[in-house]
Amino acid sequence: MGRVPNKKKSRSAKSSIMNNVYNLDLEDEVDNITDSQVHSSRSLAALPVIKQLSSVDSTERAWAASCASNLIAGEENIRRLLLSKNLIRLLIERLTDDVYEVVYECIGTLRNLTAIGEYEICAEMFNKDILTPLMMLISKISTIIDNLLKGISYESDPIEGARKNIWIFTENIICILWALSETSQKALRRINNMNIVPFLMDFFTHIEKIPPKTVVAAAQCLHTMTDDNSDIYIQFQQNPQYAQILLNVVNLEINETSTNLNDNHLLMKVLCCGVILNLDSIIISTVTESDFNIHIINYLKSCLDYDIESAANDSIELASNIGTSKFVTKHPKDDLPTAEEEKLISINSRLTTLQLALELLTKICLEWFSQDDDNLQDEAQNDYEIVTDNFNKIMDIDDSISNNYDQSLLNRQEHLILNTFATDIIPNLIRLSRPTSLSYPEQLGHNVIPVKSVAPTITESLATVHLRAVECMNNFFLAMVDIVEEKWWFIKHRDAAKDTWTRLVEVAKLVAGKGIKVGAEDPGQKMRGAVLEALIGCLWTLARGLNGDLLLAENQILAFIQCYKSTISESMRVKLIGTLGAIARRQNAIEDNKLIGTFLIEIIQDLSRTNSPSIDCIAESLNAIYDVYADKDFDYDEPVFVREGYLNILESIVNNVHNMAESIDKQKSRDQRFRMDEVYINLVAFIKYKKDERFIK
Repeated sequence: MGRVPNKKKSRSAKSSIMNNVYNLDLEDEVDNITDSQVHSSRSLAALPVIKQLSSVDSTERAWAASCASNLIAGEENIRRLLLSKNLIRLLIERLTDDVYEVVYECIGTLRNLTAIGEYEICAEMFNKDILTPLMMLISKISTIIDNLLKGISYESDPIEGARKNIWIFTENIICILWALSETSQKALRRINNMNIVPFLMDFFTHIEKIPPKTVVAAAQCLHTMTDDNSDIYIQFQQNPQYAQILLNVVNLEINETSTNLNDNHLLMKVLCCGVILNLDSIIISTVTESDFNIHIINYLKSCLDYDIESAANDSIELASNIGTSKFVTKHPKDDLPTAEEEKLISINSRLTTLQLALELLTKICLEWFSQDDDNLQDEAQNDYEIVTDNFNKIMDIDDSISNNYDQSLLNRQEHLILNTFATDIIPNLIRLSRPTSLSYPEQLGHNVIPVKSVAPTITESLATVHLRAVECMNNFFLAMVDIVEEKWWFIKHRDAAKDTWTRLVEVAKLVAGKGIKVGAEDPGQKMRGAVLEALIGCLWTLARGLNGDLLLAENQILAFIQCYKSTISESMRVKLIGTLGAIARRQNAIEDNKLIGTFLIEIIQDLSRTNSPSIDCIAESLNAIYDVYADKDFDYDEPVFVREGYLNILESIVNNVHNMAESIDKQKSRDQRFRMDEVYINLVAFIKYKKDERFIK
């Protein structure tokens, strides 16, 4: 299994601030006639809104913008009707209105439109030049905020009456910029040229005087803008104090009694960690690496302590008390949420923050421990040397220290990241991968109407936490197998690695539950399949790192084989083949080897059938055979490879493998063709090698 790539322009935490208020949708108690009447009345209300946005009466213009905000949060067809009447153009035109209340309402409506998350909406805003009036507004609100923070009288403000809701107004503008920066490279370049980094950084400088939600919005925007955006890095190079400001936020002591404020502070700090990671080469030049390690890694580690099992149990109780079955967003101007709803909002916010922390830890594994490549398992050996050089450079290991790697590693401050992962983070990741009572919808079998979760949004968030935890583990394991010298973790922490195998097998059983056909899941079970496949990838990497030195439970091999036969996911089949191939290399387990060898041989013998295995499965099976039976001195080689006639079987499929390779279009599937050509060349060489090995003519 390849590394999980960094998810660029991730919007995983967007729901926590793009919508001001959440509630639990009550059970539908309205009949079809009433629904039709409501729909008809809203349709009739939509058209006057368009007209009144251009009214000479400023009160009507403000009302129209506010009304549009309510309507777009409702039925999709009403939103489509408004958009088809040039709603976006009219709202943008009103951003230069002489009356602040009109501008305020239009900004709020535009922000809510971006929260819908549709590319076409943001693209239309950019194409209709929303950034020009936004630049003007940013200039004005910067002055207002500066006056406010300095205690200067409101008479000198460039917008009269804006102070009363300046923070909400500012947050809405930042969220629009954030959404647009994710729309296209063209939009991002235009925003880069607006020079808004100083504007955003000011919120972190005066963090104690600004509402946390506004600072979170600034952090979200900055996190997105610094992700793989070299054009903006120069501003951080020219202002080295920004690095320390961000680290100060990460190190900020939180003593909030309000749950909402506490949740926002936690998210804010994780986002600042993300900005620092995006700018690591610049940050390291201005802040000591020791500070980086201590503040960033330790804080992200602390985020993993959240008790998701208790969160799940609390969510079930809260949702049951409310007497509802759906957890959805609502418009900010609706009634405020109840105490139970607020608690559910807080739980979901914490889970969202946890997801982001896991993504950042995954990024550390991806970018600090290795080069940016999606599948390091198939790299050439010379690439390994280059990556090792990069790793040594990052971790400040010179040649003399590298030669004494095992002796020096645990004694150096620079290796805090590795040691923290090994001793603290991995155990937490295992815990976070374990399903809770609310992680997945109940499995009821075929032809049974599925039961919805009592809190679907919490269920979705929990499942995403599991997936991110497993992805982070797999990236760490891959780095330990393919990058770090001497497979450090697998040698120094061998017992922990073997225990991790056992615990992840147990987790996989819990995720599978009553059984799931990965690739053909019910919609409600889709995340089960994604997490289960990610777990198989982890087990494959662990098996490789431990060289098959695993504690196998009874019938575990048969369970993997059955999983291969039941899934329709080709990627999962490849992972299962790789896992079984690694297990087969164990010594003193001849019967297990024979069971797996027979399984691998059956796959490649299916080449001649109409519904033969995929090219990737054939390639992985043959590569596994080459590795497993690479040496006649292995105790299973004679009783299995020789006596079962594997060599003759391999000779019989040479032409089929060659034809399969030739059938792949080099232009359309270059990588796959290269891999299959390599498999064919290796097959011919392997047959010759095994003949020479036993002097077969």
